[in-house]
Amino acid sequence: MSQETVKKESVHKNHRARVRETIRKTGVESIPDINLLEYLLFYSIPRKDTNEIAHSLLDTFGSLSGVLNASYEELLEVEGMGENSALLISLIPGISRRYVESGEKKKINLSEPEEAAEYLRTKYFGVKKEIFYMLCLDASGNLLNCCKLGEGIPDNVLVDKRQALEAAFRSKADTVIFAHNHPNGIAAPSKDDIDMTGDFIGIFRKVGIRVADHIIIAGNDYLSLASLQKYSIMFMR
Repeated sequence: MSQETVKKESVHKNHRARVRETIRKTGVESIPDINLLEYLLFYSIPRKDTNEIAHSLLDTFGSLSGVLNASYEELLEVEGMGENSALLISLIPGISRRYVESGEKKKINLSEPEEAAEYLRTKYFGVKKEIFYMLCLDASGNLLNCCKLGEGIPDNVLVDKRQALEAAFRSKADTVIFAHNHPNGIAAPSKDDIDMTGDFIGIFRKVGIRVADHIIIAGNDYLSLASLQKYSIMFMR
């Protein structure tokens, strides 16, 4: 090994140590996005300079959130990204959701649309496909269970009515709230959304379970069907 190579490795090693020490002392909030990504890649790229790769990621996806929301396949297309690095970064949104959910040990009351929407945002953080959830609540509006009823490409999620009823019965739900997301759209209902909601209300009403709302999440925006005068009558017993 040449002296020049040894010198480069020493400089590289010292740089990593400095970045690591800065994060240890000040936390992630105080360092630029580029350095945070650079440091994260230390764990999947042990010997190569990761600063250039971090720059490429931000240039490609536009922001730190864009990088973290990128799929495994999209991350692999960036020069310098291997399978380990792509998997590491693509796991972060899911880990973040699990972190939020695991801290919610006390009773969660979702009797108001704003509260339900805020809870659902954690479920849809970084999600690029459409997912249909059912929130099962007790008579006081406290969350009993959050059931995933279907997922797929936008406007093409099939939800089994029998599966939904069985999940509500297992949870001993007095009330349910349906929810789905529009990953690349706006929080506005389609005709299919309205028709499906009406069908579910009729089916659940027959077995004594109230459908309180159908909430649509689109990024930081949301829409509560029950809060709209045009559709609120559907939800009345």
